[in-house]
This record gives sequence, C-alpha cells and structure tokens, in this order.
Amino acid sequence: MMRQTITVKEAADYIGVSKDTIYNLARHQQIPHVRVGKRILFRSEVLNDWMNQQETESVRTKREN
Repeated sequence: MMRQTITVKEAADYIGVSKDTIYNLARHQQIPHVRVGKRILFRSEVLNDWMNQQETESVRTKREN
C-alpha cells in the first residue's frame, strides 16, 4: 500500500520553503494538514490544490491593485 501522507520536511521540500515556514503555516491554520498525535502530515494532492488556490488569489489581488 502506498503512503498517503508526507512529513513536514517532505512538504517543505515539495513546495520549496523551510520547515519553519511549514510549521508556522500549520500553526496559524493557513495550510491544510492533519495532526496525528504530535505529528503534522500533509497529502500532496491537497498541497497541489492549496498552491493553485494561493496562485489564483495572488493573481486576483495583483489585478485588483
């Protein structure tokens, strides 16, 4: 069975930011994640959707200004 989740380090590498940034985003509920005990986990397809949404919002904001 394939793993369904990725770790904080893997998520940071996947989207190109630091682990601290991932922890801060998760702490402030700004990135979709799942907590299992003390672990924070992500699904790559959900991160893809989140990144697409962030990109769309940044373009929309730029157009409005």
